[in-house]
Amino acid sequence: MHIILQNHINDLQADFGYEGLSDSKLFEVFCNYCVVSRHFLGRFDPVDVTTDEDDASIDGVAIIIDGDLITNLDDAQEIFNTHKTNLVVDVVFTQAKSGESFNKAEIANFKMGLEDFLSLDPKLPNGKLNGEAISILKVVFENLKRVRNRRPNIHVYYCTSGTYKSEREIRAAFDIIARHVKETELFYSVSVTPSGRSEILKFYSDITDKNEAKLRLIDYFGMPEMPGIPQSYVGVVSAKSYVDALLVDGDRALRQSVFEENVRSFLGQDNDVNSAIQGSLQDKDKRKLFSVLNNGITIVAPEITLTPNTKEIHLTNYQIINGCQTSSTLHENYESLTEDVNVVIKFIESPDNESSSDIIAATNSQSDIPKEAFYGLRTKAKLVQKYFDARNQAAPADSRIYFERRQGEFRGLGYQVSRIFDVKEVARCYAAMFLNQPHNAARYLSAIFVAGGENLFKEDDHESYYYSAALALYKYQTLINGRKINAQNYVKVRWHIIHAFKWFVHEKVDVPEANSRKADAYASKIIDVLHSEDRKYIKIFEKCQLAIDNIGFPTPDSLKRGRFSQELAEFIKAKFVK
Repeated sequence: MHIILQNHINDLQADFGYEGLSDSKLFEVFCNYCVVSRHFLGRFDPVDVTTDEDDASIDGVAIIIDGDLITNLDDAQEIFNTHKTNLVVDVVFTQAKSGESFNKAEIANFKMGLEDFLSLDPKLPNGKLNGEAISILKVVFENLKRVRNRRPNIHVYYCTSGTYKSEREIRAAFDIIARHVKETELFYSVSVTPSGRSEILKFYSDITDKNEAKLRLIDYFGMPEMPGIPQSYVGVVSAKSYVDALLVDGDRALRQSVFEENVRSFLGQDNDVNSAIQGSLQDKDKRKLFSVLNNGITIVAPEITLTPNTKEIHLTNYQIINGCQTSSTLHENYESLTEDVNVVIKFIESPDNESSSDIIAATNSQSDIPKEAFYGLRTKAKLVQKYFDARNQAAPADSRIYFERRQGEFRGLGYQVSRIFDVKEVARCYAAMFLNQPHNAARYLSAIFVAGGENLFKEDDHESYYYSAALALYKYQTLINGRKINAQNYVKVRWHIIHAFKWFVHEKVDVPEANSRKADAYASKIIDVLHSEDRKYIKIFEKCQLAIDNIGFPTPDSLKRGRFSQELAEFIKAKFVK
């Protein structure tokens, strides 16, 4: 295999701590990580979208609904039980061959597997991931009235470590796949992408490289220096130049990564505001007034360089924190962007995290944005992040974890992916371990904020509870990925595992409240065990697994019900704890 590609695969293996996976399976996992990351901005373990060995001709399946990676039937049903409509659904399939060539017979075999899968009643062997994905798709098709364009989109990737040369027969084989998928009439948008080594390397660099761009301003004025904001400018920019320089990748596709800190995603052209923006762009007279008709765009970057004589601004690791709707509509109406279409942009240099958070909150205060999007901006969340940082200074190297309070803030800093916890993951860990809600943590992510949102990141909570809960999950996840103590067989109950872990550490089920004076000492004992050089935590995790074995492994339904959590607590209190 090409040395650069192999090095990237090795990096991914180290990031997630995978052990016991064959070279071919690691290539599949790597390809799935690269491909799914093009359509899903959040954090995920690529093993969760990689199929089993018996999943005929399909190596990866991912279903993204309303920006969330949905991996089980219950979560799919729950997301359609919300008030949301116009949900974007993307379905991603991959086939990964570590060989150096595109083989027509293997492509035809992939087509057969895909065709069988899309029948939604497959006859070929299929493992758990494929079966769950089919169940999720059926839920999607039952709720098409609430899906944007009344149908999901499908993205098919065929990956090899060789070079794609677009030979006639090979190109025809991919055209046949695209034609068949279109003929099913199940999907709104269909793309089939042959991906050789150079394409995969580009996908990976898009994930790992920092954002950099240069943009020439028509005119600008600088604002006075403010606390935490060394420099900021308001500029008038050609709309077409803005799209070209900041919004699109090499394939002219919208770079979703630059909107990671914009708490609301694109709402589509059916939205009244976006429809009005589009109307202005298509009107020959109104497009000239676009810069005054539109509210403009706000961009934050930790590093900004402006060259006054050329009026060129250089942005590093920039994020579009307000203006996703305008930006996306400009991209979709690119052909209407004549030279007289301009847009007003506010450029803010903010190396300070707290200042950035305040700006994000102030510029994204629309009433229809979910409240959970702002949990990371809470004062307590900021203190929890500082607690993580303080603990890391004294923690062993193999125990350092990071709280990414604002999505993407650790990008390009070289931290292992498995060590980074975002707001939702930290909330899940805390709710599972200390709010006695492992059943809710196992459900669709937003369930945590619905079921116990008022108890998350409270001002009087002790930060140590959030840290110890995340550290417990990290340590157990390393056992899962390393295939140690058979932990990989308990991945579905990992939230219940960390829920029980604290009881075995303290040998009692009484837990101080998060605002108690005893909370820090209670959490510190858990942390000491998880930091121990002799890794005594492994034996404790084994006790947690044994407890689950004794009460019986839960069904998918009971896993997400409070009764199973209660039975686990009662069993441990009666049988295991002194």
